[in-house]
Amino acid sequence: MSLGQVATFQHAASAERDSRLEFERAVAPIMPDVLSYFVRRVQPREDAADCLSETMVALWRHRLMLPRDESNRRAWAFGIARKVLLNQQRGRSREVKLADRVRSELRVASVADPDVTATVGDALEQLNETDRELVRLIVWDGFGVADAGALLGLRPSASRMRFARAKDKLRGLLL
Repeated sequence: MSLGQVATFQHAASAERDSRLEFERAVAPIMPDVLSYFVRRVQPREDAADCLSETMVALWRHRLMLPRDESNRRAWAFGIARKVLLNQQRGRSREVKLADRVRSELRVASVADPDVTATVGDALEQLNETDRELVRLIVWDGFGVADAGALLGLRPSASRMRFARAKDKLRGLLL
């Protein structure tokens, strides 16, 4: 690496650091209020921190549009927070409905006949270990799809996709 390249790299790193510090100074005073906004609206309350993180990422992504005026910046941040909240609520609602439906389907199948319980167990064994554990966490342990996926190191979208595929496979094996 030449001295010119080193100087260019150092300048870019310095500019990045300055940009990050400027962003942090601009949004740091707003974040306690945004967190309170989520804590009052999100169930479970622990998800408020995730919503705050998503809001911070969105603010960072759109930092070039960040208003200079503090009151406008606060309103803009709350506008983004509202979109994050609505997204979180839609996702939570879908997870709960799906989990309830699957629990109900599997409860009916396992209560009907002891042989069916064994059949369900055999069908579960046909899934790979991750999908099998995902189904168990959701159906037996009462976790939502995203929460169960998180326990297994999966992103929410991957959890939903894997769970849907596992349900389809189980349905095919059980019918």
